[in-house]
Amino acid sequence: MATPTPLPSRTDLAKKAGRYRLVAGIISWLDRYLSWPLPSRPALELTIPTTVSKIPGTIQLYFFTATGTLLSPGEDEEQPHTKRPVLIDFHGGGFAIGHPLDDARWIAAVLHAHRDAVVVSVGYRLAPEHPFPAPMEDGVDAVIWLWEHAGQYRLDRRRFVGECPGIKLAGLIAFYPATDWSRSRIERDATNPVAARKSMITPDVFKFFDDSYLMLENLPRKVGTDEIDMSHPYVSPGLAPEGLILASYPGIVAIYTCGWDQLLVEGNAFRERLRGFVGPRGLVHVGGFEIEDVVHGFDKRPSFFLGNGPRDRMYGDAVRQLGMMWKEKSPRGFVSGEG
Repeated sequence: MATPTPLPSRTDLAKKAGRYRLVAGIISWLDRYLSWPLPSRPALELTIPTTVSKIPGTIQLYFFTATGTLLSPGEDEEQPHTKRPVLIDFHGGGFAIGHPLDDARWIAAVLHAHRDAVVVSVGYRLAPEHPFPAPMEDGVDAVIWLWEHAGQYRLDRRRFVGECPGIKLAGLIAFYPATDWSRSRIERDATNPVAARKSMITPDVFKFFDDSYLMLENLPRKVGTDEIDMSHPYVSPGLAPEGLILASYPGIVAIYTCGWDQLLVEGNAFRERLRGFVGPRGLVHVGGFEIEDVVHGFDKRPSFFLGNGPRDRMYGDAVRQLGMMWKEKSPRGFVSGEG
């Protein structure tokens, strides 16, 4: 009988995290400082306290604007015409690596097209130091804090209805998201065999992500049992019941997927499922598409002087989706985006 492989300790995972974060940081630095055109830099950095998570801590918020400046808190609070639409950005990295500045190039594309907008990139806490559900809860905290302080920073919250945390977002954009954790990594590769051959992410890195974020003791259980429920909406949003989606999702959603990605099939399936909910009593519009012949994270590579056509195509369409979410004939509000 084979001996089960022991789960890595948090100490071992933290050591791996340090190495992987260093490599990811170098790649991000090359993209932000040695690839042209140079993207935007933050106009303001803030640290806010956590409130949703049971484990106290802090969250970093990075504000970006087209001009590189942001009015001081309280200025022009009573002038609705000066308030600005907001994109709240959550960087990628399997909830274990990455930094809010990694999405500076996507942010630059947004601000180039929507010069009155504010983009806030969220520095949520990372696993394995803070596994599920802490990173997700930090995202909720960031949205709540920005809603509560919208007047201070001239952020347009007219799309928010009800009392906090009953916040209504104007839209949602997701770049190659994980939507179905009821499938293992092996099962996901089987749905798109080219992904394993083309991916820049090795199986060891995927295992590190999963071991770090999805610690067994923290995962949701099926009602009335101790059995782990990987189909729970907090883990697998693509499997959420229709009623929950219609009650909690904004009217406009856009999902982009990568042709050489193990997450391709589940991302495409979720986008098509959401399109089935478009109607008078459901969603308004579901956009996005598959970018062929690219790997997961293709838009985060440094391009130097060569450019990145597929990235420009994806960002360009996502910016147009933002235009629908922020169209002038409707009150403009907050949009949540995942990098």
